[in-house]
Amino acid sequence: MNTAPTGLPPLSPAVVDSLQRAMLAKLFGEFAHERILTPRPDRHSGRDGWVVDDDGGQPRWFFTATVHPLEHWRVDPASIRRLTEDGSYGIDPQQAVLDLRETLGLTDRVLPLYLEDLSATLLTAVRRREWDAPSSRELTALPLEEVERHLDGGHPGFVASSGRVGMGAAQQRIWAPEAHEPARLVWVAARRSLCAVAVSAEMTEADHHRLHLLPEEREAFTRAVREAGEDPEHYTPIPVHPWQWEHRLLPGLLPDILRRDLILVGPSSHTWRAQQSVRTFLDVEDTTRDYAKTALGVHSMGFLRGLSPAYMKAMPAISDWLEEFVDGDEFLRECGVEVLRERSSVGYLGDAHHRSGVKSDHTKQLAALWRESPTARLAPGEQAASLAGVLHVDREGVPLIQEWIQFSGRAPAEWAEALLRVYLAPVAHLLLARNTALMPHGENVILRLRDGFPVGAFWKDLGEEVGVLDDQPLPEGLERLRSMIDPEERELAVHTDVVDGVLRHLAALLHAQGILDEAEFWTLAAEVLDEHRARYPRLWQELDLFRPSFVHSCLNRLQLRDPQAMVDRTDPSGSLITAGRLENPLSAYRRLPAGTGVGASADVSTGAGA
Repeated sequence: MNTAPTGLPPLSPAVVDSLQRAMLAKLFGEFAHERILTPRPDRHSGRDGWVVDDDGGQPRWFFTATVHPLEHWRVDPASIRRLTEDGSYGIDPQQAVLDLRETLGLTDRVLPLYLEDLSATLLTAVRRREWDAPSSRELTALPLEEVERHLDGGHPGFVASSGRVGMGAAQQRIWAPEAHEPARLVWVAARRSLCAVAVSAEMTEADHHRLHLLPEEREAFTRAVREAGEDPEHYTPIPVHPWQWEHRLLPGLLPDILRRDLILVGPSSHTWRAQQSVRTFLDVEDTTRDYAKTALGVHSMGFLRGLSPAYMKAMPAISDWLEEFVDGDEFLRECGVEVLRERSSVGYLGDAHHRSGVKSDHTKQLAALWRESPTARLAPGEQAASLAGVLHVDREGVPLIQEWIQFSGRAPAEWAEALLRVYLAPVAHLLLARNTALMPHGENVILRLRDGFPVGAFWKDLGEEVGVLDDQPLPEGLERLRSMIDPEERELAVHTDVVDGVLRHLAALLHAQGILDEAEFWTLAAEVLDEHRARYPRLWQELDLFRPSFVHSCLNRLQLRDPQAMVDRTDPSGSLITAGRLENPLSAYRRLPAGTGVGASADVSTGAGA
């Protein structure tokens, strides 16, 4: 038995320094964007830049930065200095949090949790250096599962974005998305009478079993149940994360295992690789098979990554409902948008936690769903890659989007416009036409690229993320999707989740790299939406995506309030924390017809030390 402690990969001092500086740059940039910090212009060591004062009002941190539309701060990591006489704790993200604890509003309960999350996120960055990484140019030729593995930026907004708190360092080397080798899932047989099983409209439960268990796995399933003295017809399969079996199910649901309500079958026949969502797996031996999404009792980016059996039950019906609209909508078909349906789900309800009637994370320990894979829908010459890829920068500082543009042979503006037509326009159309919102961040949208050029997009992670924002009729069992909010708050489904959540970062990256001026980018975005408004004027009567400003909804403020329970999923609107309003670049850079008296705004990029 190997009992050697897990060490770190051998890293040079320069690499260690660069990783910590990158986290600090994100911390100062995003906290300034959310108006938690107020950097002030100052000069240090002969350089013009910005200073952040500590809780005592003393100058404590210096950096140079440029400021872009939407108050986006692009901080130069190499410029960061902690202003102390002795230089102690010079480049340490945890120390920055301690210096700014009161400013950040961290309570005694939350402070250690957030410090832990920051360190765990840094561990992910450090551990990735254990393995070589392809260049951005090389990524343009790789399949989905390899592109996913190497998209290492994490969520662009959250500073503590990939901590996976609770999972050991050695275990992350095996099961994290960036792990060198794929791993095997664990199959468990669960007593059918104690489970909620749901399938999409065109499937039966027998179809589900045939589709999601390989022949040899069906044999192993039948053999394990019979050896336990039970009838296989009375059981259903559940894929389980290996960590979950070892750390949550075997210790926590032992009575269920002893009475054979749960029977261990064994490892999967194929190997699987975790995706950007650490609990969702793709079969790397046959990537056309459905993804498997498993429950995982670790905290990552503000949530315990369990799965609620009650929520799982409605997943196929939600997918069927949304797909019917998407497939039947002329505009979305033209955009090349497709839904990756969650076709099957299962949740175990027989444990003591469910019988107790007490709602807690312990009722989210054993459930799963199966989601369609995009690779089965790709034509020759096409590649699938998460939207997160447009923000990826390789270790040599080369953006993946730059290589996609070069590979496509198109001009940067043409490429950016194509991206906006398969991303911004469809999400806006869904909101305007159906008052329905997705959570279209970099992980939940998969781009369809043809020779590196965006030609479509796949929407995924539907059942937990879709929201219906008006009183339209819904199929039976889907009422939990509804969240009645006023028109301006509905617009945040585009303004916050797309414009501020993704396009803010992309526009600044393109501008900083000299690929495309940010004024031109935002002008293109406005033109794409203006075309939609001209085609569907009736849909714009209630909502105005060109509103001059919108409410500034803040993500890190949620995490600083409670890094383990950011949002009440039953009341997501009521959980928001806002900080005034942001100027809307869709309005500021919009080209209006002659005679309106309003034109595109001037470049608002400012700052020192660009």
